[in-house]
This record gives sequence, C-alpha cells and structure tokens, in this order.
Amino acid sequence: MSEFDFTSLLGEEHRDELERLLFFNGNQARAATGVTFVARRYGLPRITVESGWLRVGLGSEVQTQTLYVMRRAITGNVLVGVAIYTREGDGLVVLYVAVHEDYSIGGAMANRMLLVRIKDQIAAIGRRIRGIDTLLLYTGRDTPIQIRLA
Repeated sequence: MSEFDFTSLLGEEHRDELERLLFFNGNQARAATGVTFVARRYGLPRITVESGWLRVGLGSEVQTQTLYVMRRAITGNVLVGVAIYTREGDGLVVLYVAVHEDYSIGGAMANRMLLVRIKDQIAAIGRRIRGIDTLLLYTGRDTPIQIRLA
C-alpha cells in the first residue's frame, strides 16, 4: 500500500497548501527557465473554486487537467505534489509540476521519488486515453523530455 493518493479532486480546504506548492515553493529557482517558457507559451496557473473543489487553470484558453498527490497522515491528508497537464495531438504535455521541498532532490524524503511517481501516474493516464502515445514533460527547461507510451 502506497503512502500517497493520486487524485484529480482537491477540496478548497487545501487552498493554502496548493498556493504554497505552486507559488511559494523553495524549488522555484531551479525551474525558473522552464517555468518562464511554459508561462509565456501556455499561461500562468490560476486557482479557482468550482462547487467546493479547487481547479487549476491557466491564464489562456488551454484546457488543463490537474493531478494532486496527497500523503496520508494521522492528522489528515497533506498535499505534497501537483502536476498540471494538457493534451496536444497525440501527447499529454506536463506543463507544471511542483513537489513539497521535503520530496525534492536533497529533501529529507527524496528517496520516495515523488517526481518519478507523478510521471508514472500521468503516463498511466495517457495509456488509457485513445490516441495518446507520447508524454512530454517540462522539467525546468524550455524543451520537454519526451517519453513514448506505446
């Protein structure tokens, strides 16, 4: 059993956690080049609330999906990761990924390999969608990593 739950739904009670991960993350400097490129091309993330659920959209017409990563804790679930992605042609494009500093390279929980788990989850989603055979990941650079899913 995994210590993480992956979900596309996040209640508005987690808004502060989501804002911290997306906008006040200590890892932002590492990804500045890629974030700037993605922001110019697709738009900046914006958090909205729809029927009590948080939704992350972009400041553009691009339709996105969001994958949230929750760590199970005795005191309740804690948001530790988020990925925002879209479909382009035959691929899923991961535009933004943020993980809690503890789960990043050099963090106390780096051995949990959260970024790899997020990539694996989105790849699994892509394999279930007809016509998707590529995963493109923007990981702090202005050119994405391309992964064949077929």
